[in-house]
Amino acid sequence: MNFFKSQDEARRNTGRLVALFSLAVISLIIMTNLLVMFVFGYFRIEQAGSINTDQMLQHFDWQLFLVVSAAVAGVIALGSLYKILALAGGGARVAEMLGAELVVYGSNDFNKQRLLNVVEEMAIASGTPVPPVYLLDEDGINAFAAGYKPGDAVIGVTRGAIEKLSREQLQGVIAHEFSHILNGDMKLNIRLIGLLHGILLIGTYELQQRPEIPYRVVINEAVELAKIFGGTEGFKYVNGVLDKVAAHLRPDEARPR
Repeated sequence: MNFFKSQDEARRNTGRLVALFSLAVISLIIMTNLLVMFVFGYFRIEQAGSINTDQMLQHFDWQLFLVVSAAVAGVIALGSLYKILALAGGGARVAEMLGAELVVYGSNDFNKQRLLNVVEEMAIASGTPVPPVYLLDEDGINAFAAGYKPGDAVIGVTRGAIEKLSREQLQGVIAHEFSHILNGDMKLNIRLIGLLHGILLIGTYELQQRPEIPYRVVINEAVELAKIFGGTEGFKYVNGVLDKVAAHLRPDEARPR
């Protein structure tokens, strides 16, 4: 296992993640402003009977732009701060939030014992404390490392991974997660979970207060953002959350046909 290669790759992905997330937030602010200004500007221009660039610039309201930008950024910031504080418990808190099960020695499950052995081997090889291991009851092959520092880090693995992967393949997956622990980008990932929560609040607001926007459009916008700056399975989480919110807020529209 080349830990240093995985560590360098994780560091590059961290920088890319920050840049893409920043672009996503800026894009959300700009799109919201354009929508608000188009609606208000359109009604004023319609009275004149024509639309051109000069009129659009004439009706451009910088004060409104700043107010809308501050409102969007404020919602994202407050929602993110709430989630970041809720995750202050470190990696274990993230795993519990996902409904993962703590794996302990003494189980008769061969796959669980093999997983614990592999994690212990990787910890010894990388010179880090052996982290607690959590199991997600999902069929897909996936894993994650979460925590603010190596001392409170945890490793999470899906049931599909321990059942479908060979020992060598499982070692590769766990080694990759240890690269996140060594690189220290777990702290950033927890903060990004909080920021993602802020964007989910925007989606929830649109579902509740903007009934003229089809609920699938709202969900698809959030899913596309998650695909850009989230993990390979992150968009499924966003889709699932907003699907449940839509079913509660718009039962008639979201009811299966």
